[in-house]
Amino acid sequence: MFMKILLTALVIAGAVLTLRLRARRLSESGQQRPVLPAPARRSQLPRLAAYGALIIMLAGASLYLYHQWRDAYQVVTVRVIDTRSGKQAVYQAYKGDVDGRSFQTVDGRTVALAEVERLELGGE
Repeated sequence: MFMKILLTALVIAGAVLTLRLRARRLSESGQQRPVLPAPARRSQLPRLAAYGALIIMLAGASLYLYHQWRDAYQVVTVRVIDTRSGKQAVYQAYKGDVDGRSFQTVDGRTVALAEVERLELGGE
């Protein structure tokens, strides 16, 4: 996700740099840009709609990221069950730290499951 944002920012920066270099070359060569007549006073509605859409998108993205963050830091009960003997071990871990067949507990221990062990997640 971060790489996509970084790539987009680099493309925008490259486009701005290219436009500035072209404008500088035009001004140095003595050519002038054609003077366009001033546009008539247009409605501010399209600009306000664009700003509104931008604000809604930023608010939605922020809300989504907040919910992802909150969900990842939810403390869950992890029960590890040995299928051969039926013994159980119970741990507390953050939901975002449970990854496949391993997890890290709240107190910092890393637990890796064997092939014969089963993992069950539960709420607080």
